[in-house]
Amino acid sequence: MARDGERAERIVVIGLGRFGTSTARTLHGLGYEVTAIDIGEKQVADASGFVTLAAQGDGTDEDLLRSLHVEQSDVGIVAQGESLEASVLATLVLKRLGIPWVVAKAASDLHGELLRRIGADQVVFPERDAGTRLAHSLAVRQINDYIPLTPTTGVAKLPALPHFVGHTLAALYRDANLPLSVLLIRRGQTLISAPADEERIQVGDELILAGSDRAIDAFANGREQPA
Repeated sequence: MARDGERAERIVVIGLGRFGTSTARTLHGLGYEVTAIDIGEKQVADASGFVTLAAQGDGTDEDLLRSLHVEQSDVGIVAQGESLEASVLATLVLKRLGIPWVVAKAASDLHGELLRRIGADQVVFPERDAGTRLAHSLAVRQINDYIPLTPTTGVAKLPALPHFVGHTLAALYRDANLPLSVLLIRRGQTLISAPADEERIQVGDELILAGSDRAIDAFANGREQPA
């Protein structure tokens, strides 16, 4: 994102499926200059309303990418992970154009390993990650989002549940006897980082906490962690 007096970073997104469309829309909303490319006429027409430039064409066509000045991009995102050949070729072309950071979507571990070997700087697995988040959200129904750190620990976003409100973090920690930490509290537009134990939870707060899955579940449900 651009700082005051600087140009906005330029990002090219190749592939406008659900992942590519969501990524392009979010990045443009955050202030980036986004060029979106897809072979589908409808996808391009839809994206034209929320990106800087939407173009119809083959994202593996180097001549097309040069005509769109894609080589001036700071980041390239290959979002067409369903086709192994297309994602590999698009990644290769973006690296050959000299884009400093290329992110590629993979459908499997083998696909991801291949993308890394040909030069992708970052490989993402959106379907697998979404499945992991869904599984954890079902295990702890109250959480709004979850980022796994290990198979059994993670960072969770949790609303201020009714039994939290009016209590200090110290009281919540003591009552639950749990090995976890509240990293951040969002209170309206204010972020309280590393909140003190004396911080009292208010209605509408949102807590970002880290710990084991069992500890997060126990904390959310107001009970001690099972032995």
